[in-house]
Amino acid sequence: MEKLYKLSGFAKLKKLSKTLKRTVVLEGWTNRTGRQALREITEAYRSMLQEMLDYAVENGGASQSTLHRVFYHRFREQYPWLPTRVIKSCYRDAVRRAKSFRELKRKGLARTDKPVVRNVTITYSDLQDWRLENGVIKVRTHRGWVEIHYRGS
Repeated sequence: MEKLYKLSGFAKLKKLSKTLKRTVVLEGWTNRTGRQALREITEAYRSMLQEMLDYAVENGGASQSTLHRVFYHRFREQYPWLPTRVIKSCYRDAVRRAKSFRELKRKGLARTDKPVVRNVTITYSDLQDWRLENGVIKVRTHRGWVEIHYRGS
């Protein structure tokens, strides 16, 4: 059974400044090897994000630099195949989620005592990690380039 992936962040870019102008969400599919590679990255990201998020909430909100200092070397050892950019994007995600959770908690709208990671979005913002060629989005993973076909191609 083919699994559909939602892809976000692939957008029009200025060639010189590489500024993101628009974000689109696309449904896509890939072969078994691609699904496995994307699943491994997603599971590692989810695990790292939950750990960083717990730390950030327990320690009154940690900055990206604090999360880097505490977690970077451990995650590089634990996930040597994971690109550094994915770990660094996890810092940004954890800081945003921790801030949002603290605000919800302060307003009395948080449903749990600590944040829970339900949905994961991995951002490939650097052009060396993804390409759009011949109606196919190619994403760099630890298993090589994965082709993701999207609706309309």
